[in-house]
Amino acid sequence: GVNDPAKLRYKIGLNLYIECNSTLIEPTWNFTFFNGSSPFTFLQYVTVAVSPNFSISGCITPSCYPCISGVTERCYKIVNYETIVELNASPDGYIVSKQRCCRVTGIINILGESRDYGATFTIKIPGSNTSPTAPFNSSPKFIFNDTAVVCANSPFSINFQASDIDGDSLVYSFVSAYHGGDNGANSNPPTASSPPYTTIPYAFPYSGVLPLGSSVRINSITGAISGIAPPTGEYVICVLVKEYRNGINISESRKELHLETAPCNPLTANPTFAPITCDGFTVTLTEASSGNPSTFFWDFGDPASGAFNTSNLQIPTHTFSDTGVFNIKLVVSIAGQCIDSVIKPIKVYPGFFPKISVAGQCKNTPIQFTDLTTATYGSPNSWNWNFGDIGSPSNTSTLKNPTHIYAAANSYNVHFVVTSNKGCSGTIDTTIIISDRPALAVSNDTLICIIDTLQLNATGTGSFVWSPNYNINNVNIFNPLVSPDITTTYRVTLTDPFGCAGSDSVKVSVVSKVNQFAPNDTTICTTDGVLLRLTSDALNYQWTEIPAGNTLSNPKIKTPVATPVTSTVYHVVGSIGKCTAENDIRIKTVPYPNANAGLDQTVCFGFSAQLNASGGSSYSWSPTAFLNNRLIPNPVSINPTANIRYIVSVTDTL
Repeated sequence: GVNDPAKLRYKIGLNLYIECNSTLIEPTWNFTFFNGSSPFTFLQYVTVAVSPNFSISGCITPSCYPCISGVTERCYKIVNYETIVELNASPDGYIVSKQRCCRVTGIINILGESRDYGATFTIKIPGSNTSPTAPFNSSPKFIFNDTAVVCANSPFSINFQASDIDGDSLVYSFVSAYHGGDNGANSNPPTASSPPYTTIPYAFPYSGVLPLGSSVRINSITGAISGIAPPTGEYVICVLVKEYRNGINISESRKELHLETAPCNPLTANPTFAPITCDGFTVTLTEASSGNPSTFFWDFGDPASGAFNTSNLQIPTHTFSDTGVFNIKLVVSIAGQCIDSVIKPIKVYPGFFPKISVAGQCKNTPIQFTDLTTATYGSPNSWNWNFGDIGSPSNTSTLKNPTHIYAAANSYNVHFVVTSNKGCSGTIDTTIIISDRPALAVSNDTLICIIDTLQLNATGTGSFVWSPNYNINNVNIFNPLVSPDITTTYRVTLTDPFGCAGSDSVKVSVVSKVNQFAPNDTTICTTDGVLLRLTSDALNYQWTEIPAGNTLSNPKIKTPVATPVTSTVYHVVGSIGKCTAENDIRIKTVPYPNANAGLDQTVCFGFSAQLNASGGSSYSWSPTAFLNNRLIPNPVSINPTANIRYIVSVTDTL
């Protein structure tokens, strides 16, 4: 103090940001003073008048933020409560506080109803116990503009830095905001309660140290707050600034802010192409920039491509000149008023071909999975297998060529992901069938002539064993020759390379002759067809025609259809190996009879008409109306009452 050297003079002020149309400006506030150490003894309060000259802070209109779309116009003014006090020098210093309720409703990160909580504004004047020079201290002054626009769910950065005229070192951190007053008669207490102060409860996943969520941090050195903003809404944040002088923490200041995140879109360049291409040198580059940019500029980082190294298209296609890592730069702007850019690398290593093989087929035996992937550049270096065997403790593997044992026969969906040391990745999804036994097929049951040799056939993967060892040339091959002289059933057992076994059989019936009988000779009308109903146990047939012709539907089947136009002898040879039997069938052809119903007639009403047919040996007339006899060649139509058409069917003696 000027008049009393034992006193110190301080300017103490509290700045509030309120909306321009607010009428809730109180003419005076009381600042309460406490002793600076516990117990925090009440000393006095000072009534401070509001400054009559309110200043307008910042600009929140679309014209102020040409690089952000969707900005809502808002206005804030700064209300100052400021005074000068003289205090006795104190080793403990002083704590100055003001409490006021209540906060606005709907604050996102406060648990419960936010308007039930107030605020405590407080600052400590350090004493000489902290440091001899500590009482001679000015608090840091924040330079942050409270009207900065933060867009919800978007990257942002705001400068919360403070300046200190004493040159002290400043350290920044998020802390919990203080509660003060109540939502009732004590909403604006004349004196603040004594420290320590309670903090507001934060709603999960927010907290005092993460007031905007886990994606937002504060830089302890610069005070910059940055990250991905939380969803649209209002949030309370409180920043603590600690002052260090000669390495000693002499004091600290708090700045509290209700930060609103808006549903706006800042101009942000955002290339969204895949970070690596493994299937060619040509890539289509995509982007998902926010803020409705109107111009785009791409630099592909590929100077060897010459004039093709840049593009003004929104979604360009570029063919890279070589393999390697290229730094893609995207620059976006809005009518040239503002610009944002970002650089994102892309790896170009074409020629990556994922491929696998699966060997084995049975439950309770190892199934071999093998990676056959090839890469033109680099080599595969990681593998992830999912064998589709849900519930199995060994359902996954990171080996290149693993084995897996399935406990049940079923179909399984195998998922495979392989990557290379160049960053290429490929996926294969396939379905495998696991059986109770290996896939095995054998020849059908068959006949053999006693003097013949027959080749059996089995198909499958693995080793074969035939039994019985009776008139068989080799029991350990898939296609042995057999020559049994009695009917014999041969059984083959297949064992695959993984120990899975299964068997099947073929019956070889032995005969000494072919039993074959031909139907009787017959007569057909010319142009008709007839089925040659051969009775035979032969395996193979060969029909021939005498005289030679081409009137059989198939000369190599048992019962072909014959359509001779002249009388023909059909000769058939049925065979079982070297055993044969032969037969002849004679088919005689005769022409259809020449049916003649006679001339059309006209008779007077009430008269009869004589019909006369010829050409055969028996006749049948239709319809029967008015006829005296429909089965004779010359019936009489007696007194027909209307026009009528008669049809006669004629049959000859053949």
